[in-house]
This record gives sequence, structure tokens and C-alpha cells, in this order.
Amino acid sequence: MTSRTHRGALAVTIRACAALQDPANAALVMLAKTLARQMDDAGPAASTRLSAAYLSALKDVHRVVGATKNQPAQTDKRAKLRALRSDSLTERKDTA
Repeated sequence: MTSRTHRGALAVTIRACAALQDPANAALVMLAKTLARQMDDAGPAASTRLSAAYLSALKDVHRVVGATKNQPAQTDKRAKLRALRSDSLTERKDTA
């Protein structure tokens, strides 16, 4: 039985960051998921090369997270629409 430690931690990170759910970051997310699965499958016997590749992918993931740190994750379509509506109402008040 393989551990799901890396996959689980990565899944939490992806759910917490809306930018990682953006199609523009799909390749990075897929790569990170693949490497996380390989790390979980290898367990403590993971090769140095695999560990280095996973660490590099995590650094890229965290760059995306860091760039959007102040933006809350809004995966719910209704929440996104509410935010857009709120922004447009604010703009109308500012121009009035």
C-alpha cells in the first residue's frame, strides 16, 4: 500500500489557491501531481533525481501561490459572479 502524503498535501494547496485552478497553470499542476504520485509510490526510496524534480515543481507552485497570496480562492461559480457584480457596483458608485 502506498502513502498519499505528497498527493494529499498538493491537493490541499491546489484547492486553496484559485490561480492553480486556472487553465493557464494546468501543465504545472499536472506535472506536480504526477511527481507527487511518483514520490508517494517511491516512499523513502525516492531517487535524488525524482526528489529534485518534485522540489523544483513545488517551488514553481509556491511562486504561483505567492503571487496570488492576497486573493482568496473562489472556486464556486456563484462566488465569482458575486465578486464581479460587487466590483461593477463599486465602479458605478465611483463614477456617479
